Amino acid sequence: MMTWLGVIGFFLLTMGISVGLGALRRRGLGAKIRGLVFSAIVLSLGLLCVGLTMALRSFEAFADSVKVSEVRCTWVGSKEFTLTYIPFRRGTPKAPKTFRLRGDQWSISGGVVKWHPWLTALGIMSYHRPTRISGRYAQTAEETQGSPTAFNLNGELDWIWWVFYRLDPFLPFVDATYGSSAFTYVNPALLVEVHVTPSGYLIQHRRPGPRPKPSS
Repeated sequence: MMTWLGVIGFFLLTMGISVGLGALRRRGLGAKIRGLVFSAIVLSLGLLCVGLTMALRSFEAFADSVKVSEVRCTWVGSKEFTLTYIPFRRGTPKAPKTFRLRGDQWSISGGVVKWHPWLTALGIMSYHRPTRISGRYAQTAEETQGSPTAFNLNGELDWIWWVFYRLDPFLPFVDATYGSSAFTYVNPALLVEVHVTPSGYLIQHRRPGPRPKPSS
């Protein structure tokens, strides 16, 4: 829909400019006025179509997300569980990693570089790097009394994130450079998908289907 609306808008703008130039070459004031009025109407419709296209594209870009991983959990004891992390790259599952964690929740965290909104509107997704998977307790008292469990996913924050972090105040195309984290409860009955949005990490619950075949 957006593509056709944009094409129609571009066609109307081209037509409006052509009609306006033709009207200026006409003889007679009345003919020129009629031509210019018609040109203005066509140009207005073209601008409206182009504006709607840009608005819809911007909304789609800000609501868009990229799948980072799938997560499945299995209880192995009281407040202890295994977590299988299946990373995705360009929509393709990779080799899974399994961790043993403690708590009744788990969280994923990493570094995010959020671009300026005008770049996001062009469909450029935030740069991100998931770095850590952790066990988590819902109750603060349990969190402080228990031993935390956390594992590296891809090492620590990479040099790209650190460069943007240091230069953030001086780069007009960077909106923010920060760490993002999302957590949810352990639920073996659900398949969990981790997505990255223009603002950071997002966790979505799905009904479990067949396990994807990882590629090397």
